[in-house]
Amino acid sequence: MVDLISPNGDELHRLLRVAADMGPFFVDGMTGATSFLRHADVSALARDERVMGVGLTFFDLMGILEGPLREWYSGLMFTNEGPAHDRLRKLVSRAFSPRSVEALRGVAAQNANDRLDDVEAAGGGDLSEALALVAMHVMCALLGVPSEDVKIFGAWADALSPTFGFMDESQIAAATSAIGELLSYVEDLAERRRTDPANDLITALYAAEDEGDRLSHRELVEMVANLLVGGHDTTTSQIGCSVLTLLRHPDQMKRVREDPDLLQSAVEETIRVEPSIPAVPRTAIAEIDIAGTTLAPGSMIMLCTAAANREPGVWDEPDTFNVSRFTVKGGPALLTFGAGAHFCLGAALARMTLQETVRAVAARDNISLAEDPATLPWRVVLGRSPARLPVTA
Repeated sequence: MVDLISPNGDELHRLLRVAADMGPFFVDGMTGATSFLRHADVSALARDERVMGVGLTFFDLMGILEGPLREWYSGLMFTNEGPAHDRLRKLVSRAFSPRSVEALRGVAAQNANDRLDDVEAAGGGDLSEALALVAMHVMCALLGVPSEDVKIFGAWADALSPTFGFMDESQIAAATSAIGELLSYVEDLAERRRTDPANDLITALYAAEDEGDRLSHRELVEMVANLLVGGHDTTTSQIGCSVLTLLRHPDQMKRVREDPDLLQSAVEETIRVEPSIPAVPRTAIAEIDIAGTTLAPGSMIMLCTAAANREPGVWDEPDTFNVSRFTVKGGPALLTFGAGAHFCLGAALARMTLQETVRAVAARDNISLAEDPATLPWRVVLGRSPARLPVTA
């Protein structure tokens, strides 16, 4: 059995390599989930129409059978399938355009550089703490939320991020309180945008239409909360993973500093080598024969992208961090953002935010790790990342 959540990066990848050497999958003794490790199998299952999300399974197991938290969660694009999922995704995609993402690049760059200026002025600090709200600043700018409210949005998102996994009683209580406050705030903001449009995503969501279909007011409010929660911790956690990976390889960091054209490839490589989300839960809805095993309907599946993105024979020198890897066309697909119908809708926004944060860190050759990275503690909310990232500057 491999713990896909708790270990630090080095230990996780060691355990996954041991498991992969024993076969293309393993069955978790506690949950019964079958974890697939090979790139071809993960890619195929991510696109297979017989594989669905876990829906409300975790909520059922936790005994959250009613109430505002379940009501909100049950309406998310993440928890829906088929026509309901496709409708929501199509409408949101029309508003969540590449142009709207690119317009926020300056916000991401400014926030990352401001936080790093503070670290430099202090002669060092904790980059996990310093960069903790960069992604939320970008999300709030996208939605038209005032910058003075970013901290409270970050607190709400932190409380709600555990809803995508198993929660204890205190987490359930905190998430229930947070969803009420968040939905109330977004409800008021959306109502203002309905009568006073602005250049933001909420206004664009109101305008988005597909063959006469539009989001209802309630759907729009719930979707905004979905985007905030889904995009905050995953991107923030990946910032920690990506920055740690670069700081561990100062020679590769120097390459990015000296050749800005490597930035996009470097970010993709950090995601491949150290993803904040190492596996994605799914459920089989029909019998599936794959990798020498048969999955019965109802079987829980884990698509282990962390193993797939380091599979020997698929990737050249898979454990080597090489910032120019993705400058070569025709290589294997990076599976961290998923594939098929559930490919991450916010992937472009996450990538842009990561690029500007990495650019800001790489530009400062005086920043270096202050502790042995192998001994750093890790945290898990929705994504996993170093709990602290101490540096000198």
